Amino acid sequence: MRGALFLMAAVLLFAEPPAEVLDLFREAADALANDDANAFLDKFDRNMAGYAAFRDEIVGLLASHDVGSTIEVVNDEGDDQKRSLDLDWLLVISEKNSANGTNETRRKVLKCRIERQGKQWKITALEPLEFFRD
Repeated sequence: MRGALFLMAAVLLFAEPPAEVLDLFREAADALANDDANAFLDKFDRNMAGYAAFRDEIVGLLASHDVGSTIEVVNDEGDDQKRSLDLDWLLVISEKNSANGTNETRRKVLKCRIERQGKQWKITALEPLEFFRD
């Protein structure tokens, strides 16, 4: 019985977040890759602390750079209304229209909180926002 409880706890510990949560981050990464600042920013709650400066950073970043992005959920806790996640986020940034432009790779585990707003999940906190600074 004890072994079965441990196994069940281990399975729960490593369970993936719900598909719609994974979709939120997949769509965010796709928006960056597609140079679509509006689609990326649409994943965020506009009332998030630091949103205005973050919006300006994203618009500036995508105006001057091509951005590739992968996001892996490292830790996920919460329910069907609010979740806290640790995201292993990788950005590959290269200057637009430059044959010998610089490439930069950034990788960091970001702290993220999301909340269901109506039928959609929105990112309500992401730290550190400086990760996306141009």
